[in-house]
Amino acid sequence: NMRNDIETVVFDLDGTIYQNTVFHHDYLHFLVEGTCYECWQQKLVEFAEQVYAGKRLHMNSFYTLKRLNCQTPEAFFSALEQCLCPPLTYRQALETQGLLYLGDAWAVVILIGKALGLLEGGRNEAVFRRTRRKMEQDGIQGCPELALAIRALARRHSVVLLSNSYQDTVKEFLKQLGMEHTFPLLCCSANKPADMICNLHRALPGAAARPQAVVSIGDNAFNDLMPVAELGGRTVWMNPYPNIRRPHCDVELRTLQELCAYLAGL
Repeated sequence: NMRNDIETVVFDLDGTIYQNTVFHHDYLHFLVEGTCYECWQQKLVEFAEQVYAGKRLHMNSFYTLKRLNCQTPEAFFSALEQCLCPPLTYRQALETQGLLYLGDAWAVVILIGKALGLLEGGRNEAVFRRTRRKMEQDGIQGCPELALAIRALARRHSVVLLSNSYQDTVKEFLKQLGMEHTFPLLCCSANKPADMICNLHRALPGAAARPQAVVSIGDNAFNDLMPVAELGGRTVWMNPYPNIRRPHCDVELRTLQELCAYLAGL
C-alpha cells in the first residue's frame, strides 16, 4: 500500500545512490597526518570498524561534541562512549546545540575528528575534500541498473536529489557514477535536516503540501528521514551494516540492487 500513492521521491547522495564502506581508511589517514595523533591511525581505523559492526558506540544515537584530551587510544575510545546522549525527539535534537547524530559512516569519523580537536580552522573541509579526491582517484563504482531505475522512475514521479555537499562535488560525483543526467532536479548545500523541507518545497513547490505522497530515501535517519517523517511522509533507510541499532523507518534496504527492485515497484 505504501507504494501505491507515492508521487515524489527524494534521494540522498552519499551512502544512498552509491555505497563505499572503506573510505574511512583514507579519511582517518588525512585526519591525523602531521599531527601528534598520527601513530593512532590504525587504532582509529579499527575502532571505526568496530562501530560499523555494532560493537562500539551506538549508531543512530546522539553524541555530545567536545574535545577529549586522552593519552592513549583506548582511553579516548572509552571517553567517547561516555558522550552518548539520552534519547531525544527530532524536535529536541534540532533545538539542542553541540550534538552529532551517529547516523552514517561519515558521522563516525567526524565524531572522532571533532573529539580529537582535528577539524577546526578549516581542517574539516580540507580533510573532507582530500578524502573525496582520493575516492575519485580510486574510481567510484556506479550502478548502471540504479541509474536506469531512477530515470524510469522520473518518467512517472517527481524526483529530486537533496545533498548537503557542494554543487561542484555533487556534479563531479554524479559524473563519476555515470549518473550526471539521471536526476531532473538537484538541490545542493541543502543543510539537512534543518532546511530539508524548505529546500524540498523550493525544488518541488507543493510537494510538502501532500507529505503522505512523499518518500525520502537515505542512509542518515536524522538528516534524510526524520524531517519527512515528521511532516507525515514515508521513509526508506539504506543500511549496509546489519548489526547496528536501527532507527524508525518504513522500509529498510541493504544494497543498491534492493533499491533498484524497490523503485521498480513504485
